[in-house]
Amino acid sequence: MASGRTLGIGLIGAAMTMLVRSITRRAMHDRRGTLKLPRAASRANGLTTVLALAAASGALLALGDVLQEQRKHLAQST
Repeated sequence: MASGRTLGIGLIGAAMTMLVRSITRRAMHDRRGTLKLPRAASRANGLTTVLALAAASGALLALGDVLQEQRKHLAQST
C-alpha cells in the first residue's frame, strides 16, 4: 500500500503534468483555435522526430535509474 507521501507526490506530479499540457496547448494555438505552427512543421512525422522522442525518453528513463540507484545507496549507507 502506498504511503501518504508517495500518494501526495503522485498527485502533485499528475497535477503538474495537466498544467504543463494545458499551458503548452494554449501556447501552440492562437485565439481562433488554429495551430500557430506552419503546415510543414505540423505534418512532419519523419525519422528525425521519432529519433528525438526516443532520445528524450531514454534520457528520462536514465535519470530515473540514476535517482533510484542513489536512493538505494543512501538507504544502504544509513
